[in-house]
Amino acid sequence: MVQETVAEDPQVNESAPLLGGAKRLRTTTYTRLHGEPQVADEESLSEHHDSPKQQSIMGILSVLLIGVFVSQADTSLILTTNGEIASEFDSLDKASWLMTSFILAMCVCQPMYGQLSNIFGRKNILLLAYAVFGIGTVMSGLGQSMAQVIAGRAVQGAGAAGMVSLVSILITDLVPLHDVATYRSYVNIAQTVGRSSGGAIGGYISQLWGWRGALLVQFPLTVIAIVMVAWKLHIHVPATQLNGDQSSWAKVKRIDFPGLISLGTAVFLFLLILEIGGDVGWANPLLIGLMITTLCSGVAFGITEKYWATEPIFPLRLLTHLDVLTEYAFLFIQTATQTTVMFIIPTYFQVTQNVSTAKAGAFLVPSIAGNTVGGLVTGAWIKKRATYKLPIVISSVVSIVGFASLLLLWNGSDNLWQTLLVFPCGLATGIAHSAAFVALTASVEESEVAIACSGLYLSANIGSVIGLSASTALYQGKLQSGMYEALKDIEGGKKRLMLSFRRAALTDHT
Repeated sequence: MVQETVAEDPQVNESAPLLGGAKRLRTTTYTRLHGEPQVADEESLSEHHDSPKQQSIMGILSVLLIGVFVSQADTSLILTTNGEIASEFDSLDKASWLMTSFILAMCVCQPMYGQLSNIFGRKNILLLAYAVFGIGTVMSGLGQSMAQVIAGRAVQGAGAAGMVSLVSILITDLVPLHDVATYRSYVNIAQTVGRSSGGAIGGYISQLWGWRGALLVQFPLTVIAIVMVAWKLHIHVPATQLNGDQSSWAKVKRIDFPGLISLGTAVFLFLLILEIGGDVGWANPLLIGLMITTLCSGVAFGITEKYWATEPIFPLRLLTHLDVLTEYAFLFIQTATQTTVMFIIPTYFQVTQNVSTAKAGAFLVPSIAGNTVGGLVTGAWIKKRATYKLPIVISSVVSIVGFASLLLLWNGSDNLWQTLLVFPCGLATGIAHSAAFVALTASVEESEVAIACSGLYLSANIGSVIGLSASTALYQGKLQSGMYEALKDIEGGKKRLMLSFRRAALTDHT
């Protein structure tokens, strides 16, 4: 059962949402663990946070973070092994698809997890996501051809899409809204540590056991996560998931398959266009055809959700809610800019100073630290003040200051104080992820939280892809023009340079 207390105050203050017309930060009470209600008054909340139930929630969260870490470590692990995999199968021209297939599948499948968890239950769908990821891990680790490994990576991406978003959705089920940011910050830390350490871990294991070992080592961790979740995660079903005595087939019929297919097609083709556009040329007839198909799929999705679907996979009315659009756009921009930093800085030092992957990644440590600090501080602030507006504003200001500092003060040196300039960028991202999640959760009805959160993760994932694509194109364009200028007086210099860029694109496109 769910009970909500919405504070009513006609005056606008800093507790209000980012945009007008939405609810203030709610104090939500849930009947969750062991059927015991969480109460909303401050005295009871104080007693609750000192109770064993709080320890139970932390125990459950620590189990859930295993899957978060594994799924995020996988995204960077493949970057240190893709060259070795492609070389073994003599398929350097397909190396980029080891990462591309993962990202495409993750973005395509992201929207479905919200609705599926409402229909079949959070725990069941989380276990399904783990199982899909585990199957993909085995497929890619045991693949006997490049196509099989790429297919396995796509299956992994489909599972990874739910391994993070469902944990965040579960947090909204387990704790009051003003505690969500605190617990959500732990998820952000696990994501950041996973992405940051995956490359180093993958490189080390690859040296010991080869690339297959680096991929397959994720399988036992996934199995552990499945066992621990099946054993430890016991929650009472929220009101949004009460399905009575519905049969499995009746639940399946509730799935919005037309919406899922049309949205998945639109997202897939849109990201595919971004991926191959720079290689085949934007005027290529194939690309134009893909653009038209993407537009048609988007229109079909809109018509399906508005006029056909009884339980839309993503209700279009959410997109008319300014608070929802604001949080989607906010996290999209923040994730895109942070992804740019995470890509450009290590690549710069690898190209200009020929440093190892591990050393290049070390330059991101201040950003990782900032991300961690930002998430924890924001969680504590929202818990104490019950407002998310100020952290969102601070995040935007800190992000602008951070990127302006990099632009104006950093000259490519590796001295300590200049490497610390990435700290504000990470700090802003940590603040943004915690505050945006709470702001979104407070802006929609409880029955729409899971679906809205899936949309938030989709916007962040698309932002990451666009940020990476844009930064790669700008970086390569600037590098290419500079080298053309340097080699213009050397006979055959331009031709040799073009060959070098093509080889580099084949092995390091991702």
